[in-house]
Formats: sequence, structure tokens, C-alpha cells
Amino acid sequence: MIKVSKIKIFAGSILIIFSFVTCRKDNFKFPSVNIYASLGITSDLGDLGRGSVKIYPPNKYGDVGGLIVYMDYDGDYFVFDAACTNDYFNECYVGKGDLEGFMVCPCCKSIFQLYTDGNDVFQGPAKYPLVQYHAFINGGFLIVNN
Repeated sequence: MIKVSKIKIFAGSILIIFSFVTCRKDNFKFPSVNIYASLGITSDLGDLGRGSVKIYPPNKYGDVGGLIVYMDYDGDYFVFDAACTNDYFNECYVGKGDLEGFMVCPCCKSIFQLYTDGNDVFQGPAKYPLVQYHAFINGGFLIVNN
């Protein structure tokens, strides 16, 4: 009986240690900001075509690196923070890439691809997509907040 209990304790200890080693917590911590923007659909975003982006400067609306407003081909709006998720602490802000719908970080050369439902890291070293903010249309305005 004693040998069986020791084996169970030993096996249980190994499983617990293994779970701590393999289940690392996600260390990505983007700065917490309170953001609010009210962008006029015709005045502020009137020149934004389908499948294109408009970039607003850093810290204008409470963001970290500026706002990227993306209009997909269906005419829906998506808003992201322009701070590179790999280098936001170095004030690295993504800009338009050579291809439509791609954003590039000038510091680390990460490439982010914008989609109709968000974005993804197309090429690293960034491991995380651009931070997306809540956006909805209210009357003639695109409201952006978190």
C-alpha cells in the first residue's frame, strides 16, 4: 500500500510540475487606455474608400500610437491602434505597406494584414495582432471606444 501511495504522489508531482512548465501565461501587456473618438462619416472619413485605411496621429483620441480606420469592401469600419504590438514601448507605429490592406512597422519590420473581421500578423517578429477598438455607427458618426 505504501509503495502505491508514493508512486501516486510522485506521478502527481510530475504532472503538476509539467503543467507549470508547459502552461506559460501570456505576457503581452498593451498599455491600458481610455479611448473615445467621434469621426464624421462624410467629414472625417469621406475620402476613405473601400479596402483602404486612414491613419490618425498618436494620442489624438487617447490611443497609444494613433488610430487606423479600415473600411472593408463591404463598407464596414474597423479601428485599430497603430502602435506595433512588438515595439509599442519604443513608440513604433505602423504605416501603410506596399500592398493594400497591409500595415508595416518601420522599427521591427513586422507586417500586419487587415481583414474584414480584424487583423493578423502576416510576418513577425510581432506575435500579436494590432489592438482593435470597438467601433459603431451612430447617425453620421463612427464612434470608437474601448
